[in-house]
Amino acid sequence: MLSPATDSIHDVIGLTRIWCFQLTSQWRVARLTLAVNYIYTCRTFGSGVVQPFSGSSFYVRSNCPFTLTRFTHNRVECDITTRRGDNGLLVRVEIIINKVRTVVQNGSILTNFIIKLHIICYITLHIHDWKGAGVSLPYDHTYQHIFHYGIYTKLKSSLLPLSVTWHDVPGGIDSLRVELEQKLSTDMTGLCGKHNVPGMTVKLPELIARLYYSNSNISRNTFSSSSKYSVCNMFISNTLECLQVMAPQYSQLCQKNIYGYEMSKYIGCAFFNETWRRDTKCAEPSCSGDLVYVEQGAAFVPSCSNPNPGFSNQELTSSCVCPKGKVLNDHADGFHCVSVSSCPCVFAGRRYSPGDMRTSKCQSCVCDSGKWQCSENNCPPRCLIEGQFVTTFDGKQYALPGKCTYVASQVNIIPTTPPYNINQCCLFFMILTVLKKNNSLREMYTFSHDKVKFREEEITELHQSGKNCHHALVFWQSSMYVQVHTSFGMKIQVQVSPEIQLYITPPRNHTEVISGLCGNHNSDTTDDFTTSSRIIENSAQPFAQSWSVGACPENIHSTCISTDNEIFADEKCSVLNNPTGVFAPCHGYIPIDHYHTACIQRTCNCGSSLLQCLCVALGSYAKACANLGVVIGDWRTATNCSEFSFDKYTILLLLFVHFCDNDKSMIRYS
Repeated sequence: MLSPATDSIHDVIGLTRIWCFQLTSQWRVARLTLAVNYIYTCRTFGSGVVQPFSGSSFYVRSNCPFTLTRFTHNRVECDITTRRGDNGLLVRVEIIINKVRTVVQNGSILTNFIIKLHIICYITLHIHDWKGAGVSLPYDHTYQHIFHYGIYTKLKSSLLPLSVTWHDVPGGIDSLRVELEQKLSTDMTGLCGKHNVPGMTVKLPELIARLYYSNSNISRNTFSSSSKYSVCNMFISNTLECLQVMAPQYSQLCQKNIYGYEMSKYIGCAFFNETWRRDTKCAEPSCSGDLVYVEQGAAFVPSCSNPNPGFSNQELTSSCVCPKGKVLNDHADGFHCVSVSSCPCVFAGRRYSPGDMRTSKCQSCVCDSGKWQCSENNCPPRCLIEGQFVTTFDGKQYALPGKCTYVASQVNIIPTTPPYNINQCCLFFMILTVLKKNNSLREMYTFSHDKVKFREEEITELHQSGKNCHHALVFWQSSMYVQVHTSFGMKIQVQVSPEIQLYITPPRNHTEVISGLCGNHNSDTTDDFTTSSRIIENSAQPFAQSWSVGACPENIHSTCISTDNEIFADEKCSVLNNPTGVFAPCHGYIPIDHYHTACIQRTCNCGSSLLQCLCVALGSYAKACANLGVVIGDWRTATNCSEFSFDKYTILLLLFVHFCDNDKSMIRYS
């Protein structure tokens, strides 16, 4: 198949790379950073000009699919192919990284990826240029990030030191570049060649990995010095001092680029640097709304959402920016520029003008310069222990590493300690015990499925321990919840059905002496992982282990225990993410990321009823929303959680309350 392509070698013009001027405007920044950050760049622009990683530039005209570059690095495969249309512009770009395929075509981005069982999932993003509306970027995927970069669109891989940047114009893409941030010790194929071979001579048959050849695919044109190439001659005449003997070759490359596309304002102008606009009569790119075009501007445009994006001088590029002193109002359509003080605020999908106020159950907030200025949260903090997932009093969220017995929270009033034991990622038992000063047993409560007992007597309404000092008050709050109030101010809510979960509210006083899995209560999450030996850890595992009691039989599975569970969890837990679903009204109040992760993990490792585990996980988010006063509707009916059976089991939590006569108080969670 390659032999016919050999005949087209005459269409390839070899050029020695020179650095004294730019062939294409959009790559100015890349050239400048090459010497500083050693970024290796391959470009293709116009109707077929290719500048490989190393060696001479060349031109090839074809509407066949070409492999731009293909390589494997650290066992991650990369394959980038392009195809030009009859208008000379790139009409399809396909980027495959680690089996995730991203296709840029017709102004849209299509991503598909293969997961287990060879199920192919498709995600379509409709991307528009600065003139368009409904821009859905930035887009985050596990392996890559796609975002606007000045007037360009950029894909950056998180697995490879690679990025792909392109410029959309009506009818296709007029320029594209592939950047490598480091040398790759690997064999590379494709039109871009290899980045680590200085002076490499480009040979087309060796570079084309996929070429479907026909006589009409690759054209061999004879060029004359007619007047229609005067723009090329004028351009070259202004660069004679720089080009010297290479001027005729650049002139021929310029002519090949525009041959047949003389009426296209994109093909020819993609060849020239903006500094030559006057001679080439290439117009500046147009910008929408109040935005203005600049040759060297911010790659990330300051906006109401982010008025001070961090970028260095190396990230200056061709861009559409707001006039000085203003930022883009990205909370409204139309690409309008406003002063920062005029920026609106957004909450729960609703836009608020500067000075507007919103109130919730816990606090009130005022919109000021695009940011919410809120009063102190007047709702009492709570520690949540829901299966293996913990939210501390200060709001830090993490997962417990093993099936252990832990100290959930202790208050040294003279101390309070609650240990906590996980079996199959849920509470195993719960006992509330009131002790005398000498630690002799005084009163015991047992919490099991749908039942609370004092000694052997079942509590159906309420029970108060301690006739003189009022140790604890235990009562049914509903058919699912039992409430425990202690005289020193700690409140505990126990969900006894369908699975036992624990919610602890600390006392208003003595907050500085609270410790355990629930952390302290000082409105600072940075010290929540304080161990039992008073050392602040960076990760949850050593922190949680320091509060374990006795040996841990085994770790909690971090992956699904079965493929069926994985498929069920992925499908059913997605109801939390649905932007129009039953949980959507709460998205603006409580982020769903933690709850979605917890839902998948708990359902994946469910050993009994998958639906029960799912509904318990969904119920955790519904409960969090209800605590803020957010109404989400009948989520149980919407998720088929209204009716399902529960196996009876007993879960014990030890709450040692020693506070009368300078006694100690402790909660034990198992």
